[in-house]
Amino acid sequence: MKKTLLLFVFMLATVFAANAQAQLGVRVGANYAGLTGDETSASDRMFRFHAGLISRFYLTTDEFFAIQPELLFSQKGGESEDDDFKIKLSYIDVPVLAHINAGPIFFEAGPQVSFRVGGDIEVNGTNIDDDLDQFKRTSLGYAAGVGFAAPMGLTVGVRYNGDISQLNDDDNAPEYRNSVFMLTLGYMFSGSR
Repeated sequence: MKKTLLLFVFMLATVFAANAQAQLGVRVGANYAGLTGDETSASDRMFRFHAGLISRFYLTTDEFFAIQPELLFSQKGGESEDDDFKIKLSYIDVPVLAHINAGPIFFEAGPQVSFRVGGDIEVNGTNIDDDLDQFKRTSLGYAAGVGFAAPMGLTVGVRYNGDISQLNDDDNAPEYRNSVFMLTLGYMFSGSR
């Protein structure tokens, strides 16, 4: 599955790079992550983080519209109201976003596929489960956000990403879905723009 993902990202980048002006960057920030769904015992949000790579392929000469695939390591999960029960999940998120520049303000939205790469369940600070076979390895979702492009390639933005698919296959288990608010800081390297 990881080889398929890397091949897909490489092919997508190659196709866009051949036909568009490309720009690369990095992104890092805070996640305010929670789990939504029926009867979730981890209904409170908790702070986690994200970091990764951005590529932006301009499809118009005035740089108004671009396609922006990303590869992000993103921590998600949720905790109980009294903080004694926590579900911590780690993903590789691959959003492919439409990016619209409106002056220094930008808008972005699009689909996202997430690959679970780790996680654990904690009770009273003790790890009780780090296998997490009850959660799917892959989930489908969406992302949407707004931000500000500052001079010299810096960007700051807010984004929401959520799951469309539930996190488990068990019909008797509660229907959990990731729900994440992101505060993100980015830097776009000057490249072929």
